[in-house]
Amino acid sequence: MSSIYGNIDDLYLFCAVVEHGSLMAAAGKLNLPISTMSRRLSGLEERLNIRLLEKHGRELVATQSGQQAFEMLSSGMEQVEIAVADLLSQANEVQGHFKLALPHNFYQSFVGHVIETFLANHPKVRFDLILSQQQVIPQTDRDLLITFDVSPVQDMVARPLFTARHGFFASPEFLAQHDNIETASDMAQLDWICVDQIREVPIYQDKHLVETLTITPKLVVNDIRAVVRAVESGLGIASLPFRHVSQEMNLVRLFPHYHRSDRQAYLVYKQRKYQPKALMLLIEALLEGVNHMILPTSAAKLKP
Repeated sequence: MSSIYGNIDDLYLFCAVVEHGSLMAAAGKLNLPISTMSRRLSGLEERLNIRLLEKHGRELVATQSGQQAFEMLSSGMEQVEIAVADLLSQANEVQGHFKLALPHNFYQSFVGHVIETFLANHPKVRFDLILSQQQVIPQTDRDLLITFDVSPVQDMVARPLFTARHGFFASPEFLAQHDNIETASDMAQLDWICVDQIREVPIYQDKHLVETLTITPKLVVNDIRAVVRAVESGLGIASLPFRHVSQEMNLVRLFPHYHRSDRQAYLVYKQRKYQPKALMLLIEALLEGVNHMILPTSAAKLKP
């Protein structure tokens, strides 16, 4: 490049030679081969048509024109150094304003602890948290989403978080009123409590699909904790993730050799070449936080 902008890097090398007193010292400071430094400085002099350096013994020193050039350029080069150092400092600083959308129960089970710890460790980070079963698709490269459904976000990064396995549960009181449940197919005729609008429920034995039930929900509520309470109170049957069920609950598992298809939870965000350091640390903290999820200590009662 023949413009002045093509010379800035080499002007910096020239100033380094004058400042450090020798080509060898400057090359050592900049971690560049002496041959590369010499070649680039010769090219700079040729482009500018000015003799900037001359041999003095075994070293290069500034000519009169070179000394004048150094005096005019050195303060500017120092400002460039300071500006680059500031940019690198900002890039490495943990700061930023982020938005995270996730269901309420995810926040209660592990995300809340991760976020609180992250904020305590990184005081320059700010969060907007959206606790809802409704998906909030990331709009910027500082938005994150935790979801089971990645179909609307296939052009984004989806990192696996955890796998939720479901069983079928009802209360003893509900089962006492429906004592004719003999096969998995009979569950299709019962009142269902659901967390979403899905009407087709696949039934698996191990990894094999046995059949698919078509159900009619009696109640749809977009919070798994509310679903559990409704089932405990005897309103109907539900497909519940095992991590939300414990022996202390008023629940009985139906057909323990059957289960619903596993559901994979994902951490979703937009692809970006240069991720802010805070975002990278947050993503890793959330992935690590899954290992410390609050889980029930025992399983529910079983009904053959």
